[in-house]
Amino acid sequence: MTEEDNILLIGQISRKRLDLATMLDQVTRKTRDDMCADVCALMMMDEQGQVLSLKSAQGLTQTAVNAIRLPKDRGVCWRVARERRPVALPVAGDDPDFYFVPEAGEDRAASLAAAPIIDEDGDFVGVLYIQRHHGEGNAEEDALTLEKVAGKVSGAIRAARDFERQVEKAEALSELNNTARLINATNNPDLILSYTGDCVRNLIGARACSIWLVEGDRPVVKTLSGQGIDAPGIIYLAVEKALKTREVINIPDVYAHEEFKGLSASARASMTLAPMVFENKSIGVAVMADRKTPKDGYYTAFTGEEIKAFKDLAQTTTQALIRARTHRMLEETLVENRNNVRELSILFQLSMAMQRAISLDDLLRVILSCVTVGAGLGFNRAILFLVNERTGLLQGMIGMGPDSAEDAGRIWSKPDSRPNEELVSWLLERKPDGAPISSFDEKARSVRLPVTGHGAGDIVRSVVMDKKAILVKGMGDINDSDRELYKVVGCDHFALIPLIAKDNVQGAILVDNKYDQKTISESDMKLLVRFAAPAAWAIENIRLMERLSTMSKELIRLETQMARVERMSTLGEVAAEMAHEIKTPLVSIGGFARRLQNHDLDREESTRYVKIIIGEVERLEKMLRNSLDISKGVSMHIESADLNGIVEEAINFYWRILNENHVETVLDLSRDIDNVSMDPAWIRQVVINILLNAIEAMSGTDGKRKLTLTTEPTTNRPGWVSLKISDTGGGIRDMSQDEIFEPFFTTKTHGTGIGLTLAKKIVRMHHGDLEIDNKPGVGVTFVISLPCHMIPGSPEAQ
Repeated sequence: MTEEDNILLIGQISRKRLDLATMLDQVTRKTRDDMCADVCALMMMDEQGQVLSLKSAQGLTQTAVNAIRLPKDRGVCWRVARERRPVALPVAGDDPDFYFVPEAGEDRAASLAAAPIIDEDGDFVGVLYIQRHHGEGNAEEDALTLEKVAGKVSGAIRAARDFERQVEKAEALSELNNTARLINATNNPDLILSYTGDCVRNLIGARACSIWLVEGDRPVVKTLSGQGIDAPGIIYLAVEKALKTREVINIPDVYAHEEFKGLSASARASMTLAPMVFENKSIGVAVMADRKTPKDGYYTAFTGEEIKAFKDLAQTTTQALIRARTHRMLEETLVENRNNVRELSILFQLSMAMQRAISLDDLLRVILSCVTVGAGLGFNRAILFLVNERTGLLQGMIGMGPDSAEDAGRIWSKPDSRPNEELVSWLLERKPDGAPISSFDEKARSVRLPVTGHGAGDIVRSVVMDKKAILVKGMGDINDSDRELYKVVGCDHFALIPLIAKDNVQGAILVDNKYDQKTISESDMKLLVRFAAPAAWAIENIRLMERLSTMSKELIRLETQMARVERMSTLGEVAAEMAHEIKTPLVSIGGFARRLQNHDLDREESTRYVKIIIGEVERLEKMLRNSLDISKGVSMHIESADLNGIVEEAINFYWRILNENHVETVLDLSRDIDNVSMDPAWIRQVVINILLNAIEAMSGTDGKRKLTLTTEPTTNRPGWVSLKISDTGGGIRDMSQDEIFEPFFTTKTHGTGIGLTLAKKIVRMHHGDLEIDNKPGVGVTFVISLPCHMIPGSPEAQ
């Protein structure tokens, strides 16, 4: 048969309904037989144009089929693909592009002829080539014949290839979807990585796979189940580049790669790195190495389809890891929020209990109850220390906790030993009165630890001087200087927390879990520190309250003494003034009495002398009575009373004297004023004293005599009322207002000068003011201002 007949017969093969593998095997077998060649093979391009794969071979090792893959630009077949024209080599091994694959059973000395398979659309499909071992035939003629054969079968091969690719894609997509369902069905990162590794090895066919995830500022390799990549440190630079560029890095031949040296230590043939990108940020890199082949121990490059599947799988894994990470963060946040709510609830209840403590001892008991009770912080034992301001030592104030493991079991087994509800009430009602002091409490109260200087332990110094919370985790944290503290605690796992208020260390709380051996965690330390802050302020506040209470008692004692001294001083002044004041009436009394004794006087003259003596005696009695009122302490009986009613009572009592002195009385009493907390009898006396003073002042004038009494709310002092008493007595000339209220000061020819002094004192005892508005030539207005409510806590209010 002629060459044309053979080519026609080969063309008829392509018109049969055959699967791709069968069609290619028939084409290569017929071509080899017709051309009397030793070898005939067909290589096809992958979809991405990255790899030429051996799909059919006659005369070569059959295990090489689907195993031999030529990476881009490697071998004579890639020259055919690149130049799209036949190639004829009399001796294949002499050509620089020849890529010897001994696993295929090739012969370097054989001739080689190859032709491109190009379909009717001009798309490159693959390469058909033959080899002759003994140099028989003409390579140039063989190349032309192969070109004709390729033209006949190109369309059918492409059609079969496209159909097979669709089937393969559907199968791969199904497998990828199954893997994606597995990956998306879990939030366990280890399972996600395990499923990914299984898919890369079983579906894509990689020998090894690893995942690098960014932790902090650098990628860290994660060990996957199955076969991982050897010597992962070798590929670190490649991983960093993939992270930075966020692009796939494909290395079809690790031995010929120039950028990353030494990759052959991690891979046998090839490697592909796919960045794992989420929201334009690289979170890791997926790496696969060495495409497995049907030939054991022989590995090759990955096709474009496999690289694309790997990239898609890497993104699926990325989404799953992000979801798992988010889920973990949400769970951690939820747990943290629950813990925070619990801690805040505990701290709130403990703070409430501490605020309601009424003494320092009671407060310290509540604080340690908070620390040791199960519904509180739940530590086995606790000691509270305070810094002794006098000695500077850290002094044990109270210890709370069992003396032994047996005591702990007995105490904690009681229903009320660790309450779960109404913690505040339980803490406040839990009184230790009458209970024996435990050995632990007794030992705690005896502790005196130096803070500075010789003998001060490092732990105590750090807590008190450096204001640090210290967690002791074992004997390695305890040195010789801390032996005294260790003797008190009796275990090598405890915490010491400073109590800080106003940036000063008030003391410290020591806690341990000697009996249940529970580890004191960092979260426990944080909770202790948060609890110590309100505890320190509670101690500071109650200490301040106790100091204020002591100072208040001392001030009351001093005020009482000062009042007594003031009364004695006033009494001395009164006595001196009285010595002067009573001299004149005593002289008069003595003179008239001697006349009555030494002279015979008629009845009328004797009666006149007796009246003078009686008048002077009454004057002395009045002077003595007022003097006693000034010098002695005024006893007051406070009640809420109507100021208007008191004014009206005073006017009604003295209406006859007002009429006799021709005084017009005007009352302008406001009904908008509140009742006043006062002693009605003493305020009535103030009104009467000023009233009588006004009547006497107006009795010496010839003009109109008018007395005006006005009550009204004080506009500039809310909660106060004022009473104004105005007269037309011409005012007081040539004197200061302070002199008016001095004892025994008077401008009248008679009187004691005591009335206004007493009035001023009474108003002051009511925490009010008595002022005078003097208008010489017109008259005087006395202004009495009183608070409606007595100042709380004052002796008068009590």
